[in-house]
Amino acid sequence: MTNADYSWDRDSDLNDERLDAAVVPQRYALTAPQVVVNSAKEILVVDPHPAGTWDTWMFPYASLILTRDELAAAPDGPDDGSRPILALTEGSTFRALSDALEQLRVGRQDAYVSAIQTGVNNVIADLNGTWNGTPFYTNYSLKFSKTSNSYTAYEFSYFLNRVAALDPELPHVWIEPSRLAEELARSETPFGRKVSSNVADALPAIRSSI
Repeated sequence: MTNADYSWDRDSDLNDERLDAAVVPQRYALTAPQVVVNSAKEILVVDPHPAGTWDTWMFPYASLILTRDELAAAPDGPDDGSRPILALTEGSTFRALSDALEQLRVGRQDAYVSAIQTGVNNVIADLNGTWNGTPFYTNYSLKFSKTSNSYTAYEFSYFLNRVAALDPELPHVWIEPSRLAEELARSETPFGRKVSSNVADALPAIRSSI
C-alpha cells in the first residue's frame, strides 16, 4: 500500500480494508470544497495557484489542517475530537479513519468554521459568508507527501454555494457537470489543465444535487 493514494466514501469496498503501518496518516485536512452553481446549473472550477505550479482545475476550497504531533501535545479535552485519530494504528480500517476524521471535525467545529470562512474568502472574496448548512456529499482521501514523507488524510465535505453571477479574476471555467464528465472521458487535461481527483469523484453526487 505504500506511496499510493486512496479515495473512498461511505459506500466503498475500501472501508473494510486495513491500514498498513506506513499509511497511518500524520496530518489531517478537514476540507470544504465549495460547489458554486449559477442560474444555468453550471459549476465553477478554478485554478487558484500561481501559473506553472499545480495547473489543476478544482473547486474553491479551504481546510483546517492539523498534525498528529499537534493533537498529541494538545490538552486532551473530552470533546476535542482527537482521541479517535490518535487511536489509529496499523490494522485500523479505512472506516475507522473516516469516523475519526468526522469526530475530529465535530470536536474542532469552531476552528473548522473559522478556517473555512477565512480560506474560501482568500480564494474568491465574493464567496465570503456564503459557506453554511449541511454538506450534500462527503468523501475521503489518503495522499502521500514526498515533502513530509508521510500520509495526509482528507475529509472532503462538499457544500452547494448558489450564486446569480460570478466572474472571478483567477483562471476559471463554468461548465455543466455532465459536460465536465464528458470532457474528462476524452482528455486528462480538459481546457488545458488537469482536474483534481476530488472534483471527478464528486460529479455523480453533484449531478443529483443541483
